[in-house]
Amino acid sequence: MIKDQLFMTNELKIGNWKLEIGLIILFSLIFNFKSVPVAHAQSVDLGIYPPVFQIQATTPSDVKIPFFVQNFTSLSVPLTISLQPFTAGQSENGNITYPETVNYADPYLPERIQVLDGNNSIGDLVLAPQQKKDLTLEVQIPSNEAKGDYYLSLVFTTNAGNATNVNSSQASGAIASNILLSIGPFGKAQGYIEDFSTPFFIGKGPVPFSVRVKNSGDHYITPTGKIEIKNMFGQTIGKVDLLPVNILANTIRRLPDSAQSDPNSQDYQNIKAVIDSNSFPVAVWPEKFLVGPYTATLTLSLSDSGPLFTKQVMFFAFPLEYLAAILLTIGLIIFITIRVSKSRKALQNAT
Repeated sequence: MIKDQLFMTNELKIGNWKLEIGLIILFSLIFNFKSVPVAHAQSVDLGIYPPVFQIQATTPSDVKIPFFVQNFTSLSVPLTISLQPFTAGQSENGNITYPETVNYADPYLPERIQVLDGNNSIGDLVLAPQQKKDLTLEVQIPSNEAKGDYYLSLVFTTNAGNATNVNSSQASGAIASNILLSIGPFGKAQGYIEDFSTPFFIGKGPVPFSVRVKNSGDHYITPTGKIEIKNMFGQTIGKVDLLPVNILANTIRRLPDSAQSDPNSQDYQNIKAVIDSNSFPVAVWPEKFLVGPYTATLTLSLSDSGPLFTKQVMFFAFPLEYLAAILLTIGLIIFITIRVSKSRKALQNAT
């Protein structure tokens, strides 16, 4: 968890850069991750940090947040800066879409968001080879600003026509950092567990859980939670920590487990097959050998101050190869019993 230094006036709360790392190429959002190396654009090899600005502010405020963009190539790259409003996609996996129009409480607020180079507002810049450029994001919020959320991508687009010694196919691309801006007053977080489920019968682990959370409030939330698994004797034998991800206002999102924050880790490799076999994000309990009934309890908090929700599911596990062996043994016993019974009858009839 990393906190950037913030400069502000009046009451202002900037959310931590919690468990967020993303790469946006050509305006697509990659999943929120705990590990935070600099994101890279594939075509021109650019980086930006932080990948997400989480801002919660009351009026009036003048928010200034430092960030940087970096050119990892040995060529100069000209960039054009723009803001692109986004909304949550329909897949419930954290992907976003860029609609033609967005209904904001104040349609003019994006005009008060600017990028500063020192004290100067800029709309474009040129990154020299291997240059890391420190900039500032400024958001000016007047005293009469309406309550609401604003979701925008701060996009740096390469200008292929002006690139130095770079052809257009190499220079095309974009990199962005997403802005989650909430303007108060803020009340209690609102939402609930939309779904918590797993297959009732499981032949072997790891075990996937579907966790869908609905944010029914007016501001984005970053819930935290865990799944505890107990065996038939009531003993807690496993725990799955959920990955805190942002859920935009009035949307549903599926929550994965924290092991998925780093695809290069061994924990991720242990559950990769289960993740790939599902068409939607799942939280995975990595235990492989399972026998008997189990109870899984989901505990979820929508914010640091609640509210807190719990939900339970039961599932039964038994290795399929053992089941096949048992059925085969039972079948063999039945067959032998029938043959013995027929032999006895035949013997009795003969006598």
